[in-house]
Amino acid sequence: MSHDLRILHVEDNENDAILVAAALERQGFRCDFERVETRESFIEALERGGFDLIISDFSLPTFDGLAALELAREKLPDVPFLFVSGTIGEEVAINALKSGATDYVLKDRLARLVPAVRRAMTDAAERVALKKAEEAMIQSEHKYRHLFECLSEAALLADSVSGRVLDTNRQAEILFGRPRPQIVGSNVTQLLTPETLAEYHRHFSGTSPINERVAFEGEIASSHGRPVPVSVSATPIILHGRRLVLGLYRDITDRKEAEAEIQRLRAELAGYLGSV
Repeated sequence: MSHDLRILHVEDNENDAILVAAALERQGFRCDFERVETRESFIEALERGGFDLIISDFSLPTFDGLAALELAREKLPDVPFLFVSGTIGEEVAINALKSGATDYVLKDRLARLVPAVRRAMTDAAERVALKKAEEAMIQSEHKYRHLFECLSEAALLADSVSGRVLDTNRQAEILFGRPRPQIVGSNVTQLLTPETLAEYHRHFSGTSPINERVAFEGEIASSHGRPVPVSVSATPIILHGRRLVLGLYRDITDRKEAEAEIQRLRAELAGYLGSV
């Protein structure tokens, strides 16, 4: 962790400010302090930003430490805030921590200042890392959702062991004749005909599904009351440590009807030729 810190110090006593700076510098911190005494100058400094840490006295001539904390949480919520005060009661200290203060240090116990600052900076760094990870996850979710919805086939993302459907897309709503809330949370056993389900389980069952894509034909149990013939392309994937199956289902009703018509015509032709 870098010991170079830019600190906004809310303190009306110059001597106390010098003691705080000395306590940090003795432990290797290289600090650039900006000291303010009034609410107005504090707000101006917050609006400029660029601080790594805020240290504040609790009792000030024009406003108090809790007001300073509230302003800091509003304008610079990611910057850690420490109280360094001569007097602060236990109940007040607890309320301050609940309101977002990282810690508090009494001025007659400045030996606690450096550990408190180190802990505050570590916590801040972890929060920044977590925030970046969350933002990356959100961006990834947006990309995933866009790609999922752009699929031309009906898609079901299901747990490979339980068969529970975790996600689906608009094409699946059309194919299965059900809205998304009725599909997500249901089970593939409710969506596939028994014969197709048996084929599905032959490839994906237990805790060790095969590691390659499989394709077969079957039928889905449509809400329209009749089975719909489909081609199935299913791929095992691991997402967040869970074994899942991404199944893509395409309606092949037209092809099946065309094949049936060809068979009928062939039968008629064979009967005609046999009678000649």
